[in-house]
Amino acid sequence: MPASQSSTRQGGDNPSQLEFTRLFVGSQPAFYGFLLTLVHDRHAADDLVQDLAGRLWLKFGDYERSRPFIAWGLGFARLLAFEWRRLQARLPVPLDEPTLQALADAATERSLASDERHEALGQCLQHLTDQQRQVLQARYYRDQTVAEIARQAQRTETAVYKVLKRAHLLLLDCMRKTLASPTPP
Repeated sequence: MPASQSSTRQGGDNPSQLEFTRLFVGSQPAFYGFLLTLVHDRHAADDLVQDLAGRLWLKFGDYERSRPFIAWGLGFARLLAFEWRRLQARLPVPLDEPTLQALADAATERSLASDERHEALGQCLQHLTDQQRQVLQARYYRDQTVAEIARQAQRTETAVYKVLKRAHLLLLDCMRKTLASPTPP
């Protein structure tokens, strides 16, 4: 590895390192679930996620930003899982290779669909009013009760319920439209 690339990889303020960390941490639950589906061993899945992080970081320079990070990472995760399964060949394996392939395909599809829904939700949240976003954040991210939200906002509980209902309906409508529209190539 050239000295300039090596020093770049070690720099804590490197924008690509920050971008990689953000993308990997956001995708880590999908990677873990995918690997666990294929290896059926929590400890092995934990180890494979760590291996995956290292391999993805080494190849991050080749990552095309136009492609979803999860899809890119799942390709590596699939190879890691198959490699792990081959190394475990001395142990009894409950699944044959075609079944394992089918599981990998299904898990990839499920992870990509989840990623699309997450992106759609992020876009749809932008269509809400500030008040709706604040109430949703209080209710679902901070796990506050409607009574607590009403007290803090100096509103009635009924008013808070109405804000939540309206926000839910707007999000549902937006999500349906967003996910139903064809994605650009």
